[in-house]
Amino acid sequence: MIPPMVMWFKVQWFGIWVPLFLLWPIILVFLAIMLPLIFIGMVIAGRVSRFWVVIRIVLAAYSTICAARGLRIDIHKEQTVFEIYIP
Repeated sequence: MIPPMVMWFKVQWFGIWVPLFLLWPIILVFLAIMLPLIFIGMVIAGRVSRFWVVIRIVLAAYSTICAARGLRIDIHKEQTVFEIYIP
């Protein structure tokens, strides 16, 4: 599964393509730093067996993000326009 790479974001008359592929390296570095710290914290707290729950939550979040491809949110109300599209 490949996560979405760009997102179209529009509010009123202003629209912009948001390059999500620039965020993925930042997120990976954040996970690489946080998961060992979480593991150490769980060892200190004596709940190492719960670390697999954390891994499953991370994987479930990743699969949810990958499933968001094709998501379209359009809100048109009187003078307000709000659109998000993830191709």
